[in-house]
Amino acid sequence: MKSALHAMVAIVVIVLVAGCASTSATHDFNPSVDFDDYRTFSWVSRNPLVAAPEGANPLLEDRLEQTTLDLLSAKGYRFVADPKAADFVIGFALGATEKVRIESYPARYRGAWHWGGAGVQEVSVQQHIEGRLTVDIFDVATQQPAWHGWATRRITSSVRKEARQAIRDALTAILANFPPR
Repeated sequence: MKSALHAMVAIVVIVLVAGCASTSATHDFNPSVDFDDYRTFSWVSRNPLVAAPEGANPLLEDRLEQTTLDLLSAKGYRFVADPKAADFVIGFALGATEKVRIESYPARYRGAWHWGGAGVQEVSVQQHIEGRLTVDIFDVATQQPAWHGWATRRITSSVRKEARQAIRDALTAILANFPPR
């Protein structure tokens, strides 16, 4: 019975840890925009990475641009160099937040009817960095925001080592929702 319980706990922990490593993406959009009219895109400015944390890798902007070009081209959109000639323009922002998770629970269970030790608590403190990538799309004709997508992910040492793949994963998750259905 105890080994079955330990196996269940191990499965739950594995699922939770795997879930923490995944990219979570969502979006919002202006319902008055007719996304069916969009055919061409460009960058919002010469440097479309409009916000990044201090010390961010300067190669990120090129990787964001190239991955976005690949993903939107695969959806049938065509890149144009002149933002004024595009149907929509794109800007990016990167951010990072330090997260702290503190859990407190009674010390080990003692006996069938009560928790052990009067007021004895075990405390677990976990710290991590959560990264956020946002993609903003603006309608060129109206110069209004049309679509906003973002993804968050726990930044681990393996994510830092494989930054190119992490960017691709985040942009794929974000742009899966563009255009909105």
